[in-house]
Amino acid sequence: MNILFTNIGRRTYFVDYALDLKRSGYPIRIFVSDTSIETAGFWVSEEVTQLITPYVSGNDQRYITLLTEQCLKHEIGLVIPLMDYELPVLAKRKKDLAEYGVQVVVSEYSTVMNCLDKKNNYKYCLKNDIPVPKTFFSTKEIPSSFPLIKKRIIGSGSVGLHTIRNHSELALFEEGVDLLQSHIEGIEYGMDIFNDLNRNFIHSFVREKLSMRNGETDKAKGVFFDRFIELAKTISSIFQHVGNMDVDFIEDSKGQIYFIDFNPRFGGGYPVTHVSGYNYLQALLDMVMNRPVNFPNEKNQMFLMKGISIHHFPG
Repeated sequence: MNILFTNIGRRTYFVDYALDLKRSGYPIRIFVSDTSIETAGFWVSEEVTQLITPYVSGNDQRYITLLTEQCLKHEIGLVIPLMDYELPVLAKRKKDLAEYGVQVVVSEYSTVMNCLDKKNNYKYCLKNDIPVPKTFFSTKEIPSSFPLIKKRIIGSGSVGLHTIRNHSELALFEEGVDLLQSHIEGIEYGMDIFNDLNRNFIHSFVREKLSMRNGETDKAKGVFFDRFIELAKTISSIFQHVGNMDVDFIEDSKGQIYFIDFNPRFGGGYPVTHVSGYNYLQALLDMVMNRPVNFPNEKNQMFLMKGISIHHFPG
């Protein structure tokens, strides 16, 4: 089977994980795509084939046309997207690609937008009794207390993220583009919720975030609490996503949980899940190949720290 990781960027660990599977006997050929050859994920191994695609933003039709052509040319059977902005585009064309024999691991368009559009997400969470911080979409609505968290309504990573500490800093807020959220003090966690291709819950794993860098988990440790597993099952049944969903939440000093982010894809904290023994990439391949999916019962607490790896190519 030929598999493609789209918009691989600097997620070199995904290439390593796929190579591990290939070397363990999985009959796969690995492809990665991005907008430039100056991409770290392109140069992990000579066993990987690189594909150039246009930027997604502002080029939806061109992106999906070229991606489809590349998939057909290289007989790619499985596409695993890794970037937020391409998810709505791929979700809309998921059925079309399936007719060509290309399976895309992406949720339905409505699910994608109920995650990535934070205004939609806020309404969806309130409707389904998912606890979230109080959120405001206009400076006319906000309370007098600070700090507040400013985020993009549609954004990715930490772009546009800012802590608003007083009224003068509200000048940074752009109505229609940003939202304001009540600041919650507590322990921040990341959760992977893994569903099968029919949107049924399979597994979940939680990590306590120890450090963040550029909107991604930089240091974290795995944690095992039964109450979090029940939460994951609830989220899975409400969103009914496909594959992995990366979820962020905060637990305050009283034990109250507030969900703050939902990303229906593999996120930057997934390596903690992987090194803890829960190989969701292998599980995806097993499901596509109609093999049984099994996860270990052992609870191995792992600490993860991201470092810097160097990749190069001739100029």
